[in-house]
Amino acid sequence: MASISIIEDVESTRQALIRAGLDLFGRNGFDATSTREIAQAAGVNSAGIAYHFGGKDGLRQACAEAIIARMQGVLTGGSPAVSMAPDVTDRDAATEQLLALIGRVVSFLTTVPESEVVARFVMREMLTPSPAFEALYGGLFEPVHRRVCQVWAAATGMEPEAPETKLAVFAAIGQVFYFRIARPAVTRRLGWDGIGAEEARLIGEAIRRSVRAGILACRGEAS
Repeated sequence: MASISIIEDVESTRQALIRAGLDLFGRNGFDATSTREIAQAAGVNSAGIAYHFGGKDGLRQACAEAIIARMQGVLTGGSPAVSMAPDVTDRDAATEQLLALIGRVVSFLTTVPESEVVARFVMREMLTPSPAFEALYGGLFEPVHRRVCQVWAAATGMEPEAPETKLAVFAAIGQVFYFRIARPAVTRRLGWDGIGAEEARLIGEAIRRSVRAGILACRGEAS
């Protein structure tokens, strides 16, 4: 029992440091964040960063890996049996599969507080790529974009790796993430106090209508 407790304590410390790293790296930037600040935010000894991650760079990599794991869970709805690859050949069924995927991401980005921390970290890496960006790209961005392109192709009849398909998917993804990145502007313009379940539903409906229209337009171009 004692060994189990030790393992749990070690993992608890790791997770606390990752949470603190995600927040502070995203909020202040990597260079402007000290190991002392991270340790204080995590409530652990600063030596823990070197012990668990080999240093601040290692912690940043661990933060990226945590985002990859978290977003994979969001994309699959938490079920390992759910695949993001197209498992249908019917265009309408593929469209619904894509819209369901979008719905899961919209729900996470608009209603889960954790999404703000994730978005900040990712935006930092987008603006100033580091080895952590390479991890995010190879473990999340590229494979997810490729798979969504496959679903888009199944829904439209376009080629999965055609530039037009890739751009169409980027445009669809951009709509989703706008509502996380521009949240203050969205809520102010709409007169919302915040984004709850009803507001998230309205956002999801608007994005799904837009994506569905995009799919239909691409079908017309492909025919």
